[in-house]
Amino acid sequence: MTKIFVRNFICIFLLSMSLGCVPGAHPARQALRVTSGQTLASLYFSTTGIFTEKVSFDLGEVALLVGDLWIDLPAPPVAIGRQQAQGKQLLLGFGPFPTGECRRVRFKLSRIRVDENPQAEFADQLIELPFQQPVSFAGNDSTCLFVDWHLTAQMLENSRFAPTFSARGQEIPLGGDLIYVLCDNIDTLYLVRTDQNMVAASFGLPGPLGEIALDGRNQKLYVVSTGARLLHQFNSVNARSFDRIALPIAVNPRHLALSADGDFAFVTDSATNQVLKIDLFRGVIARQATVGLRPERIHFFDDGSPRLAISSPTAQRVYVLSADNLDIQREIPAGVEPDSLLYGDGRLYVAERGNQSVAVFDYRSGRQLARVAVGYEPVGMIEVDGRIYVGNAGDSYLSAFYAGQNTSALRIATGEGPVALAVSERRRMLYIAEREAKALAVMDLSSERVKAVVPLGGRPTFLAVLD
Repeated sequence: MTKIFVRNFICIFLLSMSLGCVPGAHPARQALRVTSGQTLASLYFSTTGIFTEKVSFDLGEVALLVGDLWIDLPAPPVAIGRQQAQGKQLLLGFGPFPTGECRRVRFKLSRIRVDENPQAEFADQLIELPFQQPVSFAGNDSTCLFVDWHLTAQMLENSRFAPTFSARGQEIPLGGDLIYVLCDNIDTLYLVRTDQNMVAASFGLPGPLGEIALDGRNQKLYVVSTGARLLHQFNSVNARSFDRIALPIAVNPRHLALSADGDFAFVTDSATNQVLKIDLFRGVIARQATVGLRPERIHFFDDGSPRLAISSPTAQRVYVLSADNLDIQREIPAGVEPDSLLYGDGRLYVAERGNQSVAVFDYRSGRQLARVAVGYEPVGMIEVDGRIYVGNAGDSYLSAFYAGQNTSALRIATGEGPVALAVSERRRMLYIAEREAKALAVMDLSSERVKAVVPLGGRPTFLAVLD
């Protein structure tokens, strides 16, 4: 995982926690800083069923039973209300745990309130639940756990609050209706169901991690591992790894693009000033070329011939290459810190992170056609129905403008730090990686309003949608 922990335990502290006068309380050990064999666990809370009473409580003091040891989940108490939680998913906490079998989860309910019965006083409750099946915490991994609150009419009986909960581990969803969300600061790939806007599962990869790309036609997902210097290949139907392609000549591979037919991948290596062309069928590097100074973002497009556009923030240049032989065909001077790239109708759009703008070029001549003012630190772009959306990493909104119109962009409110964008054409939804907010936002394209926010354990950086 991203953080390398001390190889041997220096010391382990037992913390005897007081759980008030709640019967059956047991001491729990603080979450451990373990070796590289750790598992990162994300614990989510959701509801099932329907209930009309306004019930709320604070949920805290969460612990997991791993082996024979109760270990605290590092998280503050969460205020949960029936109206707030119904039909949504809340993140109770996230943290590292030692390897072993996780069999139970425990948490405390306090400040229980029922608006329809304000005079009733409800005692704090300690809830301890077995998982439907024991969850294996394997080394160097990331997994999701779930607590479901079953809303029923019998929840309030004779002035007693008698909620029903259950706990379960993750199941990898099969087929489509998924968005893959890469959180590079915790080396975790989350799988989010687009029909429910809820996290379904996660898994860890050896990091540091780079960009992800999806070949929807062949149902393959690709993830660059910068630390391991390889390209992971997954079956996107069941998220199972089926191959790894070594990148031995690379030092810092990070950014990735796929050819339109899915036969080739292109990876930039800023440490060696190289772009690599990878034959995905044979699993080998087919070609390499030197491109400018510290090449980073890469974008594949086809205007009758397959091409690549590569940005270099250090050189303040954009390079246009032949995707066949990697020959440089055009070198375009750009503004301060050119970042992500987008092609459409003969125009090349360049997000200039340091200029708070998107520059528009005729890529054939290199002539600048326009510069559109956007938000602070534009980094992610996507085009939907002729409208270009821009994620501004230093702001809390998207910018939007129509392709070919050189007007100032409109602002669309989001969470903090939108950095990457992906679209579901079938659902007509735009997905926004909100890095600073640690969340995935779901925006309806018709109204251009955020309709759901999915909390994550880490900071999302890259997205890919499987419709």
